Amino acid sequence: MSRGLRLPMHIFAGGKDRNSGDIDLLFRDAGRSDQTFDVTVEKVKTFVSAALEILPQRTTLPNWLLDIDCSGADYTAADRIAKDFRENLPSIGPDDPLTELPELIGSLEGVVLGRLNFSKYEGVSLIAGNYCFIFVSPRFEARMLFTLGHEIGHIICHHRNENKAIFDSPKSVGTFGRYSIRESFADAFSSCLILPDMGLAKSIIEFKRFYEIEDEDISDFEISLLSHFYGVSFQVAARRCEDLELIPRGSSHLITDMITKRFGSPEKRAKELGVPPRKKIDFPVISASLAEAIVEKLDNGSFSIGWASDRFGLSIGEIFSLHAKRS
Repeated sequence: MSRGLRLPMHIFAGGKDRNSGDIDLLFRDAGRSDQTFDVTVEKVKTFVSAALEILPQRTTLPNWLLDIDCSGADYTAADRIAKDFRENLPSIGPDDPLTELPELIGSLEGVVLGRLNFSKYEGVSLIAGNYCFIFVSPRFEARMLFTLGHEIGHIICHHRNENKAIFDSPKSVGTFGRYSIRESFADAFSSCLILPDMGLAKSIIEFKRFYEIEDEDISDFEISLLSHFYGVSFQVAARRCEDLELIPRGSSHLITDMITKRFGSPEKRAKELGVPPRKKIDFPVISASLAEAIVEKLDNGSFSIGWASDRFGLSIGEIFSLHAKRS
């Protein structure tokens, strides 16, 4: 039954983990319907509880999080907060692409990354035990990168004042204002973070120079170049251009729809235009800090490979791979 439902085995064995009482409070409004299990909710609860068992205890939130002023809820505030957050990322300039964001955020103090296999949700975020937990579902890599930025926005601006997990459905990520003020802000933050304004402007100038484009207007070619260079979808790149008033207000959705209807997808159109291929974005199955803690506990016999596989949703092969990388 556990394998069929893709639920952790210990749920059917009874008993409570050490952290389960406090963890339950974070999920009191999440995913429950007629007292039946929501698979993702149970898997995330299990992951977080197990992580807090093996990670060092924290007495405060991460310093980088405490240092960010998250006041304001408009687009200008999202851009300011995104710029402030970028300063915490090692070896990243204010205008650089963030195609390595999964690895960079996973290396930050007090951040734990995980994945949502077989889930209806795009992403999940919460703070527990003064650790910041972020989960992203395997999707098109550009979608995953934007979702990661969206969840970082929740961590910075919402979870310090909201003691519960946020489960983001597909309609709450990348809809830019068509869902709720909170989700719109997280979208704006992700867009400003991944597509920095000055970097985007410099890129367009460089694209036009390199391809000898004399027209001052922004076409779908430049938007496709931006989307591939910064690792986001065409629609996200177009919407950022719209928000920066580089293309007419309301045109990003129309352009995306037109290209999809005419060419099948923006990716097919980009290939037809000769846009260079996307850089691969690597999303680790779990962040480095948790991987190190798992390997350490396995080596000293604190728990078994089966326990780690069940709690963290890792295959036996993935656990051996983590061990090999840190041996």
